Amino acid sequence: MNGPAMSGAATGALAGLRVLDFSWVWSGPMVAASLGDLGADVIKVEHGKRLDNSRLRGRPTLKQGVAEGPSIELNPYFHQTNHGKRSITLNLKDPRALELIHALVRQSDILVENLTVGALARQGLGYAALAEVNPRLIYLSMSAVGQTGPLRDMRAYAPIMSSFTGLESLIGYPGEAPVGMLNFGYGDPNAGAHALVALLAALWSREQSGQGQHIDMAQIEAILSVIPEPLIDQLWNGKDASPQGNRRQGMVPHGNFPALSMADGTEGWVAISVRDDDDWQRLCRAMGNPDWAAVPALAGLAGREARQAEIEARLGAWTATLPRDTLVAQLQAAGIPAAPVLSIEEQMEHPQFAARGLMRQVNHPHFGAERLYVLPWQMSATPPSLQQSAPLLGADNDYVFGELLKLPKADIETLKAEGVIA
Repeated sequence: MNGPAMSGAATGALAGLRVLDFSWVWSGPMVAASLGDLGADVIKVEHGKRLDNSRLRGRPTLKQGVAEGPSIELNPYFHQTNHGKRSITLNLKDPRALELIHALVRQSDILVENLTVGALARQGLGYAALAEVNPRLIYLSMSAVGQTGPLRDMRAYAPIMSSFTGLESLIGYPGEAPVGMLNFGYGDPNAGAHALVALLAALWSREQSGQGQHIDMAQIEAILSVIPEPLIDQLWNGKDASPQGNRRQGMVPHGNFPALSMADGTEGWVAISVRDDDDWQRLCRAMGNPDWAAVPALAGLAGREARQAEIEARLGAWTATLPRDTLVAQLQAAGIPAAPVLSIEEQMEHPQFAARGLMRQVNHPHFGAERLYVLPWQMSATPPSLQQSAPLLGADNDYVFGELLKLPKADIETLKAEGVIA
């Protein structure tokens, strides 16, 4: 690989490959960052006057106060989804920028974009045009509903896509109207995971054929693939799914139950899952075999399903008398699947995540020390690596245009002055 090494470049499984990242927000940037974790050299293509929304989330509030520095460089969300990348700035409406992109495409292996259908093609940067420049290019498009079909022009963020699939109608509590709107855009990381697998398969295919390809991904289809049960139940049985809260069909009780508040005053909660009748008997013993649980009808799943709300209320009354971690240890010792419901802070400090190396500490020029998540795969020969935070806007213009594309310094300064590199 030419130029200074990036995150994972020395030993990564994709070392020597270059990625052009035209994506923004979460789904596409997540894919490109994951490729960087695997050793690829990722170049994020930006424009100073039309920034990635993730750069515009404002200054984060830290324990020591509001972070200082340029606000577009400070957001941890942007750092997470764009760690380990380079950043260049181009005005793609200028024909000279198109020439520069073509030159980069000749040296690249993958292009990632999650823009509105046709946005890059109108700039002369669609797959058909770039495949002529580099037939080995693998071009990933991550639109809402795909590049073809009657809804191809649909513009959508994750909440719109998850609503369109019906996922939002499943969010809520039994017997109540749907709450809808997940606390985070589930469609984004879900699409990112699906797209990453497709990209790796395309790279394998290219090793056999020598040819690149266009991956036309519909993020809505990726969401549909993770809710097969309610879809099949409706198609085969005519049953419309409804909100179930934390319940799970075939497991009673199943959910999150209150515990004594934590030492810092935050509420304690425990996730408990009774998989079968044996688990139920173990739970009864753990509770001290209360009279209400000894009813013969509750020994079988059908009986517990019929009285699910009552079981949840009585179980919750018992769990609420015990400290969370004591309760978890007691249930696990009895062979009952149970886990603490962790806060974000607890999750980041959890010993299991630490043992897996899920987070790595890096330094950002303005933000300072921070911990970011790395691709959670354990690979003996080529482990994922994260060594750098996200790039400053346009930080790699001189390297990319000067060292990679061999433009004279005077030409680079002219392009900057004339708003091409902008």
